Amino acid sequence: MYGLVLEGGGAKGAYQIGVWKALRELGIEIKGVVGTSVGALNGAMIIQDDFDKAYELWSEITPSKVIKIDDELVDKFKNLDIKSEDIRYLLKHLKVFIGDKGIDISPLKELLKVNINEDIIRQSNKDFGIVTISLTDMKPMELYIEDIPKGKLINYLIASSSLPVFKREKLDGKFFLDGGFYNNLPANLLISKGYKDLIMVRLNSMGRIPKVNEDGLNIINIKPIEDLGRVLDFSGNRARRNIKLGYFDTLKVLQGLKGIKYYINLEQEKDYFKEHLLNLSEATVNKIGEILGIHEKIPYRRKLFEHIIPRLIELLDIDKNSSYEDIIVSLYEIAAERYDIERFKVYTLEEFKDNILEKFIDTNTSNYREIPSIFKQSDLIVKAFRKDILNKIVDELLNSEKSWATNI
Repeated sequence: MYGLVLEGGGAKGAYQIGVWKALRELGIEIKGVVGTSVGALNGAMIIQDDFDKAYELWSEITPSKVIKIDDELVDKFKNLDIKSEDIRYLLKHLKVFIGDKGIDISPLKELLKVNINEDIIRQSNKDFGIVTISLTDMKPMELYIEDIPKGKLINYLIASSSLPVFKREKLDGKFFLDGGFYNNLPANLLISKGYKDLIMVRLNSMGRIPKVNEDGLNIINIKPIEDLGRVLDFSGNRARRNIKLGYFDTLKVLQGLKGIKYYINLEQEKDYFKEHLLNLSEATVNKIGEILGIHEKIPYRRKLFEHIIPRLIELLDIDKNSSYEDIIVSLYEIAAERYDIERFKVYTLEEFKDNILEKFIDTNTSNYREIPSIFKQSDLIVKAFRKDILNKIVDELLNSEKSWATNI
């Protein structure tokens, strides 16, 4: 059984609901959850084990469900569709919106009252912990559910999420601040209870993350490779995308899927990919060498493995110790992005290749910038044309009868 550690990050927290969905489908049992800020809010819903309620909350989220603001006006600002009367309206209501003491988050409190059941959480027999900071006492507070006074869980969840721009309200005679300023990823709360197996869900947000001693621990890190949006971007479209991203990123980590942006289930042995590189024709290898400005008069396979592949690794910006399968999958992903292949799906390599080749056959009209031969020896110039060079190489591979693309 695992403990789940959830980072704070405001609206980015939708990602964690996608992670939870994948964990449920994979049958991974969670015995304890700790989190800060939005991680604490999501953690409470995970402990009470009502996924449908949590999914509905996030997928239908709007700014006005979190802070007291006009959703229509927010959309106008996002779309830059602002008229003079909107500006007058905004200026008139800025004092109401921000108030004398900060942004009004009373809608968030009501949202939590509807969706959080304190009794179920207390009766779950699962560990649950949150982090906040007492401004009154000027000290952090790391609290387990048993430390929180009965009937006040929602108040303490709000305290854990209290950004400096939010209107402050006293709780038990004290003011509180978002716990992310002290510990935004509180793994220590589970470690101190004896947990050895931890799943840590990152949001790549601002906040302090203390180092933990990982000796003797089995830690699985799940984190997005792309920006999840702004902390206060509570829009349904963004949330639904982040839920998908969290779901598929979790499948990638736990099922060993390959790809950076895509999700590919490789069933082939590692030697399989080396063989496909060996099967590239001499003409194809020489053409790729020409694109890269590599003209060494050596056997074409030596040219491929000693000169072309190291240059490809550099241009692809992947680890210098990357395997042949990493190189091939990275090249496939370039083509997949070019043809707008559906991202949120688990592919076999065969399915991924078929989708690419179908589009390639239909739209084989590459038009990329040409680099004068005299500049191809300059790493700086080559990197400046990186995208064009890689696309031309992908075209050569897809066109080649003996390339990995046509043989896989």
